[in-house]
Order: sequence, then structure tokens, then C-alpha cells
Amino acid sequence: MTEPLTVLVDPAITPQEKQKELISNTCLEINVRCDFVPQRCERTISWMPPLSASSSVYEDITKEIMAVLNAEEAVQMIQAYIQSKHGEAQHLTLTQWVSSLQASLPGHNITVFIFGLTKYFSNKKLKNKRNFKEAATGQATKRKKKNERLDESISFQQAEEAFVELQLFTGCVVQQTATFEEFVGQLKYFTKSVREKPAKKDRFDSVLSFLDEATSGIYVNKQGQGLSKVWKHQLMQYKNLGSEMAEAVATVYPSPYLLHKACKEKNNKEAEAMIADINVRRNASVISTNRKIGKEQARRIYTFMTSKDPDQVIK
Repeated sequence: MTEPLTVLVDPAITPQEKQKELISNTCLEINVRCDFVPQRCERTISWMPPLSASSSVYEDITKEIMAVLNAEEAVQMIQAYIQSKHGEAQHLTLTQWVSSLQASLPGHNITVFIFGLTKYFSNKKLKNKRNFKEAATGQATKRKKKNERLDESISFQQAEEAFVELQLFTGCVVQQTATFEEFVGQLKYFTKSVREKPAKKDRFDSVLSFLDEATSGIYVNKQGQGLSKVWKHQLMQYKNLGSEMAEAVATVYPSPYLLHKACKEKNNKEAEAMIADINVRRNASVISTNRKIGKEQARRIYTFMTSKDPDQVIK
């Protein structure tokens, strides 16, 4: 992608000028643009590919949405969650807020970030210790007056319960950072991932690459030429089963059908012993040596060939 990506940040996330400056500078570091414009849903961040991007790249990039809350807003929503248990919530809970985002942005992948909540719990712990000391000594501790806007009291456990409810009902997991600066660092890495997403999305599409035509030179024509190579590559999907072992099994049983038939004609002990006894020749040279398939590989192969449980895991 020659033209830079654009990060679109809702102004509600950055009420302070220094916050905007921090995000802008971070975007410059990774060669992306940054615009602070109102989004369809408040407190969200989205990404816009360049105009030259294909429709598939546009869809991949614009599908990602980051929803951001500061500690004050998060505490308010967690407090509403606590109140909702008694049927007296006066504010949106975290789950209700994310659900509303999902309803407004169908088909999008929403990631929730909260910054500053760790500091809230740290300050609350410090305040409790201070109150205990004052009660024990009868003397008030001198401290600087601060505008404590987080007057709602929540516990760490209540916050965790709200996060679990969010995950269960929306499928979204909350990610936290201690400070806004740390959040911007996460935004940086997230943006880089979004930019690279179109190029990487097909990486695991062909896990069984031996099934693809012409992959690694394996091609099966209408006459069936190439099937033996596919069979060997299928055998190599077993744990620790290399090309020499696959060659040995395929030499004795040239097709999966023949191996399956041989396994079915004997009981499990006899069949496993039969497979385990197959000779494996190492190195096609004067100093080549022989060894057996072995009991472990024989057990895996026999289990795969005879098991009727589709969920069985072969270890």
C-alpha cells in the first residue's frame, strides 16, 4: 500500500490538546495519517484505506473498530451494571453500550479499550489505607486537594464481573492500559496490524497445502498421476512422521483404501504391530540404514484409519 492509511479518531476520546498531539506524533512514526473527526458512534476509532485500495482491502480495513473509554466513563458503566442487578440502573451498562455499538455497526469487529482504570483502583486502595490510618490515629492526613470526579465506588471484582458479562453477551473482550500514553502505544500496534491485515488474511487459508493443485509441484491429472505424492503428503501430517516414513508406508500400502482395508481385517494389536513393523530406509546410498515405523506412529495411523469419533484428538 503506497498511499498511507488514515486513522479516524472521535474527538470525544481526546478532549485535551496534548492527547491529540500524542496520537498525531505516534501516527507519524508509522507513516499513517490521523484525523480527529466525529464518528458514527461516539468514542470510537476507525481506519480508512487510500482511495486506490481495492474493494476487498477497503472492506477488510474499514471492518475494524476500536471503542475507547476512560476510567471515569468505565466506572460509571460498571456502577450501572451493579445497580442493574437491583433493577435501578440510571445509566448504560458496559454490555448495553457495546451492544448499541454492534447494532449501529453491524458486521464490524469491535475491540474495547479502557485506560486509567488500574490507576483508579490504585488510588482507591491508597485512599482506604489513608482513611484507616486517620481512624486509628484520630488525626487527619495532610494531602493536596484534587477534583475527585470518580465518586462512584466499585471493586476490582465487580469490574471483572462486568467484563465477563460483556464477553458472554457481546463476544468482546476488554483490554486495559494504565495510562493514556500506554493506550496510544497499543493504538500504534493495532494500526500496524490493521494495515497489514489484507496481506496476511489468506496466510492460513490453505493449511492442508498438499490438497492445492500445483502446490509444491503436486498436481493430479485426470489419469490419477500425482495421487501417490498427495498420499505421502497426507501421511506426513501425522506428528513426527517425515518423508522417509511416508515413503515406507506408501510403498507397502499405495493408497489410503489399502491401508484402511488392512487395518479392518485385523484386531487393533495385530494391525498396529503390522504397521509398526514396516521397514523405513534412511538415505538412499551405500551407507543407508533401516529402522521400523515404531509403535507410536503405528498407533496414530491405526487410530486415524479406524476411529468413528469425528472429535477424537490423535496425540
